[in-house]
Amino acid sequence: MANAALTEPAAGKRHSIGGDTFRILGGNADTGDGFTAIEYTGLPDVPGPPLHVHHTFDEAWYVLEGEVEFTLPEGARLAGPGAYVAIPRGVPHTFQVRGQSPARWVGLFSPGRYVQLLVDLGPAIPADGPPDFQRVAQVFAAYDTEILAG
Repeated sequence: MANAALTEPAAGKRHSIGGDTFRILGGNADTGDGFTAIEYTGLPDVPGPPLHVHHTFDEAWYVLEGEVEFTLPEGARLAGPGAYVAIPRGVPHTFQVRGQSPARWVGLFSPGRYVQLLVDLGPAIPADGPPDFQRVAQVFAAYDTEILAG
């Protein structure tokens, strides 16, 4: 049986991907089919990930602050505070923060172990240098994620 958990506002392991940051809030990924929740802060008008599709996990996002443009099969959709975006496995997508200020949103990954994809992307996309595109492709492939466009 999994234990209940509370993550305080300043707690949670912090990571970065380029200039963006996220902290792992927690979840129940250790139970197998659980989830992991993160809080993500993205910088405006910085390119997001390439268009991609996850083949073995689902993700969902709830926007807290700012504006995030999600590119989905239906086209580009601007999501502001209070918007919820569900992206089941098999659905092509990407995102980019729009506007003049950073955006902050909560993400859920199910199964939760797939949040490790974001953790592993950090070293491939440093804040102070160009991305290592070969390493990015390797990380995506390791987590059953296919890059559809560069």
